[in-house]
Amino acid sequence: MVFLVLQMPKVNCRKVAWDDVERWCQTVSDKIIASNWLPDCVVAISRGGYVPSRLICDRLLVGELVSIQVSHWPSAAQKAKEAGVRNPLICNLDGKRALIVDDISDTGESIIIAKDYVWSNCRPDELRVATLQWLSMSSKIEPDYFAEEIREWVWVQYPWTRLEDIVGFVKRIISDGEKKDAWTLDEIAKAFPKWYGAGFGRWYYKRALEYLLKRGDLVRTRKGYSLPE
Repeated sequence: MVFLVLQMPKVNCRKVAWDDVERWCQTVSDKIIASNWLPDCVVAISRGGYVPSRLICDRLLVGELVSIQVSHWPSAAQKAKEAGVRNPLICNLDGKRALIVDDISDTGESIIIAKDYVWSNCRPDELRVATLQWLSMSSKIEPDYFAEEIREWVWVQYPWTRLEDIVGFVKRIISDGEKKDAWTLDEIAKAFPKWYGAGFGRWYYKRALEYLLKRGDLVRTRKGYSLPE
């Protein structure tokens, strides 16, 4: 009898397609309509909430869209110590129903911070939250509306963070992967499915390497790419 040993990815990564995004935004919009509640204004949490917010605005025919920037993921799948408001929202939502939108509630911290800020500074009459995904095993808050519940931890890789995430992924492969003098583009491309369970295309790998070289995080030799000494 032969047993096959399957190598699990080092980071459980789920690659999202644009069709998925449109379907999830439609699901969220349908749930909002079914609840007999419609917002007067959508508040996008920047930057992940930009695209879902605009699509949900369209499906709900909401004309007012504003944003607040909250950040706590400095690099893909690596969390910063604290989340905080980077670019505050200045607007008056008195007498209005507001809907905060983000792509995912993974820890829930960004949503909690945004929600507290909007309540205190913009003073809407009603405030609800919608996300595409709710990571129920780790999120501190359950959104009022969501398209999909995820019960096991996964890094959801959206189209609007593709290159940004891959920059972090490439650097991690080179720094934490097999010890060698240098990595070639082909070796990096081959390593991606083993590390992240998905491939993303050579254009992304090349562009990520160019960026890391320009930033000084990598050096290039005749053998390939490596960390600076």
